Amino acid sequence: MYNGSPSKIVCSAMPLGWQSGTDLTANISLIDDAADMRRSWNGRIRNFADPAFRLYRVEISSGDGEYMTPALTRLMPGDEFDIVFDADFEDFIVTGATTRTLIRNPHPGSIRVKNLGWDDVPFSVAGRVVTLSSAAATPVRISYRPVLQVAVTEPVKWTERASDRKVSWSLVTEEVGSDG
Repeated sequence: MYNGSPSKIVCSAMPLGWQSGTDLTANISLIDDAADMRRSWNGRIRNFADPAFRLYRVEISSGDGEYMTPALTRLMPGDEFDIVFDADFEDFIVTGATTRTLIRNPHPGSIRVKNLGWDDVPFSVAGRVVTLSSAAATPVRISYRPVLQVAVTEPVKWTERASDRKVSWSLVTEEVGSDG
């Protein structure tokens, strides 16, 4: 979060400030290589993609409420950085269970655990593992903001209209993945 910006995005490579980050949308999807869907010999559909490709593509774009672009001119395709988007990843713990390992590292302080009545459920966290203080009496929902290591995958785009100081911009990234 930055002074002068209502956005909760955390990213040193994309500093938001006064009149930027006021109207942002994050479109999140799996990368295309996450799915290699084919039918087996008996017609059952299967995903033959390597699990290492279960990575996310995130496009951040501005809306009508944006009046200044953030400092994006140094971001080039291939540049890598960590970012915490203003969007939650959701997970759950089934009835009777006490732990769940999250699929991404949570941003510190961003985890919320609620029961079906939307009441807080006591928990502790160690790395990516969320542990309830007692077994879940009903399914429990976990919401958190993940820390993603991403790379810019398309040239940054922005438009400025001088007559009324309207701007629009977009940044497309994908998770970097693992080297090993």
